[in-house]
Order: sequence, then C-alpha cells, then structure tokens
Amino acid sequence: MGGILSRSLLLVSFFVFSGEVSFSQKENYPKNYFSLPVYPGKPNTLSGALGDLRSNHFHAGIDVRTQMKEGLPVTAAAEGYVSRIIVSRRGYGKAIYVKHPNGMTTVYAHLKNFSKEIDAYVRQEQYRNQSFEVDLKLDETRFPVKREQLIAISGNTGSSEGPHLHFEIRDSRDNFLNPLFFGFPEIKDRTPPRFVELALSPADLNSRVNGRIDRQEFTPVLQPNTRIYTLKDTIRATGQLLLELQAFDRMDGTGFNYGLQCIELRLDGEEIFAFNMEKFPIDVGRDYNYLINYKSRVVDRKRYYRCYNPDNNQLPFFQTDERRGKLQIRDQQTHLVQIRIYDSFENSSELKFYIRGETAPQEVVSRTKREITPGISTAITGDLFKVTGNDSPAQFFAGGKMISVEASYQDDGQHVYLWNLKEGLPDSVRIGEDVLSTGFAATIPAGQEFEYHAGDLKIAFGERSVFEPLHMYLRREGNQLSINDHTFPLRGSIEVSYRTDIPDTLRERTHIYRRVNGSEAFLGGVWDGDRIRFQTRELGTFVPLTDTIPPQVRVLQCTPRMISARIRDERSGISSFRAKVNGEWVLMNYEYKNSYIWSEKADDSVPFEGEVEIEVRDNAGNTQVIKTKVAEPKPRR
Repeated sequence: MGGILSRSLLLVSFFVFSGEVSFSQKENYPKNYFSLPVYPGKPNTLSGALGDLRSNHFHAGIDVRTQMKEGLPVTAAAEGYVSRIIVSRRGYGKAIYVKHPNGMTTVYAHLKNFSKEIDAYVRQEQYRNQSFEVDLKLDETRFPVKREQLIAISGNTGSSEGPHLHFEIRDSRDNFLNPLFFGFPEIKDRTPPRFVELALSPADLNSRVNGRIDRQEFTPVLQPNTRIYTLKDTIRATGQLLLELQAFDRMDGTGFNYGLQCIELRLDGEEIFAFNMEKFPIDVGRDYNYLINYKSRVVDRKRYYRCYNPDNNQLPFFQTDERRGKLQIRDQQTHLVQIRIYDSFENSSELKFYIRGETAPQEVVSRTKREITPGISTAITGDLFKVTGNDSPAQFFAGGKMISVEASYQDDGQHVYLWNLKEGLPDSVRIGEDVLSTGFAATIPAGQEFEYHAGDLKIAFGERSVFEPLHMYLRREGNQLSINDHTFPLRGSIEVSYRTDIPDTLRERTHIYRRVNGSEAFLGGVWDGDRIRFQTRELGTFVPLTDTIPPQVRVLQCTPRMISARIRDERSGISSFRAKVNGEWVLMNYEYKNSYIWSEKADDSVPFEGEVEIEVRDNAGNTQVIKTKVAEPKPRR
C-alpha cells in the first residue's frame, strides 16, 4: 500500500524530504453521501470506469449499466438543485448537473428524457431559442431535488454507443473524482486487472533493446494459480529505456475492459514511477494523447500507458524519480523490473521480468530469412531519425553540408543509420545509388507561437499547439498537402493556408477534408481568393474536395400527432435542420446515430395541420427543402 503514491488517499499536495516523496491528505471521500442513481440498493455492474482510455480522452466518470435498454428511472444521488441542463446532438446528449450542499456536483448523461417538470421547462427554452441544442444554467430556486428523487429517464443520446447512464462526481473546482471511492455497495469487484502487452523503447541514439533502436513489444504470461505475470525471456538492453504498458481492469460479471487506477514501477526494488487515477481536472483537453502511445492508438487501436513522465507533461498523474521514471541500464548486471497494477477496489496483479545490461549495442542477428527490400526506408521517433538501406555508409545532406554516417548496426541484413534531429534537419539522404528527399521543413518549438512560411504555404502554431518540439516534414501533390502523418499528435489547433487551383465557380462548395486510410473527414475552411485557410487538431493529409450534392431527406411520418424523417449527407455531413408547420417553427429532436429526426410539440394537445416544410443543410452549404402536408395516417390492413 505504500510507495510513491498511496492508492487510498485523494492526493492534493506533495512534499519532498531527503529525496523521497510523501503526500498529505486534504480531502476525504464522504461514504454513503451519494446513492447510485439507477436502482439504488440493488446490485449492479458498470460498463465504464473513471480513467478508461477512450478516443482522445480519459473517461470522466462511471457508466452504470441499464440492462441493455432505455427507460430506467434516474434519481438524484443526493440532495441539491439542478444547476445545468444540456441538450446536444453529440457528447453527453441530454444531461443534467446537480449541485450539492457539500460543494460537489453530480452529472447524469445520455438521458432519454428529463422528469416531467424539467422536460416542460427545457422544451419551453428550446422553442424560445428555436434550437434543439441548448445549454441552460439555473439557480437553486428553479429545481431543488431530494436524494433519490426522479430527475430523468435513462437513454442512449449523444455519443453513447449503447444504453447506459454516464455518472460523474466533480469537486468544487470541477475536477473529475472517482465515484467508486464514495462507497456504492451495489458495485462489487474481486477480479484483478490483467496485463496484455509490454513495450520498451530506447530513449536516445545510444540506447538499445535487444540490439535494436526500435520499440519492441512483449507478451506477459500469467503463471498458474497466481496473479503474477512473467516474460518468456530475459531482455537485453543498454542505456535509457522508455516503458509502456497495455493493461486493463476487469470486473465481476462483465466482459468489459476498464482503465487502471494505479501503476507502480520498480527497478531492482526501488520505485521509480507511479501513476494514480483518482481525479483529474476538467480542462486537460487533449493532454491524454501525450500520456499514451498515440501512434499505437491510431494505427493498431492499442492503448498503452506511458510508464514514465514525458517532458512538458502538465497533468498531475505521475510521481517519479529524478529521471522521470525512465529505466537506466548502465552495466552488465541482470536487473529485476516489477510492475504492479491496481483497480479501484484494491485488486492487483504483478508483472516481473529481467533486463540484462550490455556495455555497447550489439549487432542484431536475423532469425528469419527474407528478401532484402531495395531503396531507403525511414522512421521518426521523437528526436531520432532512423534510416535503413542496403549499402554503407549513408550520406546525410543538412544545412548545405554532406555528412557521412556509418551504420550503427545491421538488422535482417540491412544497414541501420541513426541521426539526431536536434543537430539539424537533413533535406535528403543518399545510400549507394538511392536518394531520398526527407521533406523536413522546420522544428516547431513547444510552448510558443511559431509561423512557417514557404511560398504560398503558411502554417501557424499557437503556444499550446504541440506537446514537444515537432520535427515537421511536408509533402505537396497538386492540391493535396501532407503535414507529417496522422500518427503525430497535436495538443491544440494549428491554422493552415495555401493556394489551390480550384475553379472560382466551385470554391463556395469546396472545403478541406482530412484523409486517413482512404476515408475523408470534413474540416471546413475559408476562401481568400485562390487560397483556402483552415484549422486542424490532427496532422496528416489534407485535400480540398467539392460537395454540390444536397442532403437526403425522407419523410417517415407527417400526421397531426407526429412529424419524422431520416436525414443523411454522404460527404460533408449534416450542419443544421429545421421544420415549420404553417410557417411556425417546430422542435425536431435528432439522433445522429440512426439519422432520425422527430417532432416534439410545444403543446401536445394541439394537433399539427397544414403545410410542413423540412429544411436540412450540410456543412458545404447545400440545402434540401421538402414540403408536404399533414395527413391522417392510413389505417393498417
């Protein structure tokens, strides 16, 4: 239970004594203050926990299962008042925020409906604003609630991937807290977390893992009748190493994978790194993408925890030694590495393996025969530029100079050359008769604004655009622009503008799309003459595409009781929709997952009658308008 981080405390402040880290406890979790908002007192299970590794974010609460269906009663977890109500097409969908006397706030999301009184108020505001989407802030007098009072009905709205209730507990500063530490007896768990894969990477040009400079993955094996995992072989390594971990928690009675609550890493018995997911701030933004292996997530859909504290990290999840948790192998001894992982119920598992030190990198001996690939291949990891070819030496051209570099080692019969990008960006590499243009353009500094200009191209980086210095490389093919590739994460947006040869007549319906693996996603953009300017939060390949096809609208019902339709757009996507009956605006709810819109009357007692107009607009500005008339439904035969 000891070590750098204590799993039973809410960690608030840190003090350093004689090189060791200790913590003081400033807050306590009030046990039994909150009740479970779905069937309190009855056993239940979760489909998600705080800190689960999701796309672009840590999961911010728990997902309470609702028997794979919608329509279950959702009750207030404690006394308080409704302080905020959100209706959104994506994200939380329909959500309620309840403020409590202890200063905390609970959040209930992906709701199907609100309680009768709240629902009437929200519908009134939607009609007043003539908008399906609303974000309403309320004071304590509007909707006071008692503990276990009905406030909503569970659903599947917003970005939910199945019926459940997303439930959060936030402190007075809007930090997300782990709800499981508040004591919900309905949720029980004795199942330990499990190790899936381990990855080790050399941290610099002088480090190796099994003789290679590449990141390598290893599969832990669970020993019979234990909670201890091992690796099949001892790993050979030298220098400074970066450790990553793919691991999940499991819970009794479910098949879901959950995030870990705590990770502890020891080298030869000394704890050098600890991760603790007890709370995190609401404004962390995209920092999540820096604390996992982003490339593995977007390429292989594998999510690895970085078990070291990366430079420029601003989130308080980690405590490490003076080397930021990086493994140091500087001798020829055999070193024991131990990793212990915990869930929120103190269930744990342990991985033990050994690293044997080497004084110098050793040549890699191929265990498989393969045909040597002609040409030059490259890879970038941080400041390391790896070049592979069939001849020796390699000639790097940088800053108007030619630098000859001998191979660092051989891998499967090919020579491997290493270049430190901190020492300059090579514009090309020659190995034998083969020449490769690298496309390197500039190194983008972290923590400051930077503008890159080259001919008609301009790229503007803000202070928070990159996590760490980014070695930017570019490719232009006609109107298509590539900035690095989609495996490099950005912390914030960048703004890009460049000239294209799109005809004047098509520019109004032409926008930038991001292309990944043959699929395109709409980004937008603004035209200034023949230049288009756009913002993006991802790197990769960008291409201007023209969309002149209006959205599809298929009316399903148009009766005195209900108006409904399916709406779709094949390229740029739906931007807005609206319906009118005899010229009067009518609220249409929208479920994007099944492309469905349906009416909700301001007064249920008044039937629809007369002319109906449905207007749907896509992101490229194309509009489809359907006009019809209200008719009595045809009797079923």
